[in-house]
Amino acid sequence: MKTREWSADNVAFGSGGGLLQKLDRDTQSFALKCSYVEVDGTGRDVFKQPATDRSKDSKRGRLKLIQSEGWHTIAERDAGADQLGEVFRDGRLLTKVAFGEVRDRADL
Repeated sequence: MKTREWSADNVAFGSGGGLLQKLDRDTQSFALKCSYVEVDGTGRDVFKQPATDRSKDSKRGRLKLIQSEGWHTIAERDAGADQLGEVFRDGRLLTKVAFGEVRDRADL
C-alpha cells in the first residue's frame, strides 16, 4: 500500500476458515469489525442490523473496553476507564512492549 501510495484509512482484517489449523473467528469467538468512520472530517457510526436475525446487531460508534465483573465493550462516552491504548499511529510505533511482557499479560 505504501509503495503504491494508497490510503490505509479503510483497512479490513479477516481470517479465512482454513488458516491457523482450522481455527477461525467462529471457533475462537473473535472478530474485528468497523464501528466508526470519519468521512471528510465528519464522524459516522457504522453498524449492521440484519432484518432476518436481530441477535446479530452490531455495536455502533466509538467504543472502549472496560473491566467491570468481566470485560465489556461500551460506548466511549459511558463511564469507565478504557483498558486499551493507542499503539500505532500513521505507521509509527507509539508504545514499545517486550514480547516477554505480552506473554506475562496473556498468563493473567
